[in-house]
Amino acid sequence: MSDLVWLTAAGGARRIAAGSLTSQRWTEALLAHAAALQPRLAAWITLDEAGALDAARGADRATPCGPLHGVPLGLKDCIDTAGLRTTGHSRLHLHRVPVRDALITARLREAGAVIIGKHAMYELSYGGPSFDLPFPPARNPWDPDRIPGGSSSGSAAAVASGQGPIAVGTDAGGSIRQPASYCGVVGLKPTLGLVPREGVLPMTFTMGEAGPMARTAEDAALLLDAIAGTTTAARIAEGVAGARIGVLRNFFDGAEVRAADAVIAAVENGLSLLSSLGARVADAEAPSPRDLDACGRVILLAEAFANHEAQLRSDPSVYGRLARHRFALGAFLSAADLLQAQRRRMALAAQMDALFDGHDLLVCAGEVSGAPRFDEAVSGESFPFVAQLSLRIPFNLTGHPALVLPCGFDEEGMPLALQIVGRRGEEARLLAAAHALEARLGLRDARPPLSLPA
Repeated sequence: MSDLVWLTAAGGARRIAAGSLTSQRWTEALLAHAAALQPRLAAWITLDEAGALDAARGADRATPCGPLHGVPLGLKDCIDTAGLRTTGHSRLHLHRVPVRDALITARLREAGAVIIGKHAMYELSYGGPSFDLPFPPARNPWDPDRIPGGSSSGSAAAVASGQGPIAVGTDAGGSIRQPASYCGVVGLKPTLGLVPREGVLPMTFTMGEAGPMARTAEDAALLLDAIAGTTTAARIAEGVAGARIGVLRNFFDGAEVRAADAVIAAVENGLSLLSSLGARVADAEAPSPRDLDACGRVILLAEAFANHEAQLRSDPSVYGRLARHRFALGAFLSAADLLQAQRRRMALAAQMDALFDGHDLLVCAGEVSGAPRFDEAVSGESFPFVAQLSLRIPFNLTGHPALVLPCGFDEEGMPLALQIVGRRGEEARLLAAAHALEARLGLRDARPPLSLPA
């Protein structure tokens, strides 16, 4: 089984196309692995054994129709699946069974992919790793006493621990990139508007994107192409030779943001490797991360509250404590606050755009540290998430594609990540850079301790 659970999407699809592996056998192995790890990692809300095996057998009977044909994967539980419950990890939607697929889901089925289940998440993409919900929070496979990050928590934990080669998460304020950073996988927030939102439980109106999570950049490219209709995988081998890379040092080693020493060292090593691959690396002066963070949070809070205002006013007790408190923060913002934030957003996005006049890619840290412990992240305090500047919200705000890639480990053995940002619509360049760098970093085969059943 171990050989099958660690197959990449690209590698498994090639074996299916060559006739040396069936989708059913691969799916059976992943379902068994996921069921064995579920008591310790809680990465799933729903494992759809019957539906997955039926889809896998159908894929085996059909002529391969693309690079994800027969590939098993999971979806964050805010993405609709016809006939299979979509709860948002909340009692608000505990018995919600959509009658039609999200457009993302439909595209994956058309590509021949096999959906094996729905992943755990932070409640309604904002609630935090809560213990007062019908389902337990997912845990980090590198250390179950630590959070996997959010809100696409179960997706990252599952991919990192071999419970699926790829997964689709969503990212309104870093919800793909934080868990990918903390769990040691690749996570990509696409350009604003690239991936359709139809059939995805909304958290915001203007900042959220669905995107790929994977153990390799190549697999992330294949998944992005399936859900967005892009052709990034065809360019994965382009590399970074000649690319002009701007270092956003004020995002991880500056006056406003100072990451842990291990993070700084890991990012610097990544930059050195990029230089050795032929990239031209130089510092770039980005807008203030404090301004970007503050502007993004105002919009995020206002839009999240607008989505939930009616329910909050009629019966707030249906939410877990963290979600209830965090959504309610938006009630203290005025229309003028939101208008000013949107005006400031345009100016900050223009400043970020200007950086790409002299640079092809931007690099900073993915997170300021490794994953914190649950007792550090979940306490009596409902709002620790506003106490630290986010390195992710800035690119939700400006709409640029941003990818995180594992780049090392801290002294406690927890994964660290760097972040690569590109021009809008240039996901292929991001993925090619990540593909070249991950080959030099040599971390593709790292396996977390909780990737084997007890």
